[in-house]
Amino acid sequence: MTNKPGKLKGYQLAGRKIVMYPDLNFTGRLFGGQLMSWIDEVLAAAAMNLMGTKNIVTKKFGEIVFDAPGLLGDVVEIWYRPVKEGVTSLSMDCRVVVGRGEPSMPEQISSSTVVYVALDDEGLPSPWSKGD
Repeated sequence: MTNKPGKLKGYQLAGRKIVMYPDLNFTGRLFGGQLMSWIDEVLAAAAMNLMGTKNIVTKKFGEIVFDAPGLLGDVVEIWYRPVKEGVTSLSMDCRVVVGRGEPSMPEQISSSTVVYVALDDEGLPSPWSKGD
């Protein structure tokens, strides 16, 4: 899964979050809804940069797979890579990992694909062009 310590081949780091007590469900694991919120937040920021506009919406979360639990104190890393560029949309593959045990082998705890759509001033889908 990795090519260098802490890096996923072909992916870029979107952001990091620390699992704190308020993020836990009743079993003491990271609440899935909290993780989805974090994914949407950091991937939207990356999509805004790639699409050259802040006027975007989340169109779709693909199947989200929870491979392993996030635990109290974990540093969660959310990685992405663009997988499809549409006229008005951008699809991004997402991998979520935590560093446990061997630092060069992060454990994947979740994966998904998220689609963002650029909007015009009236809230309608609008063509986008590459940002920074």
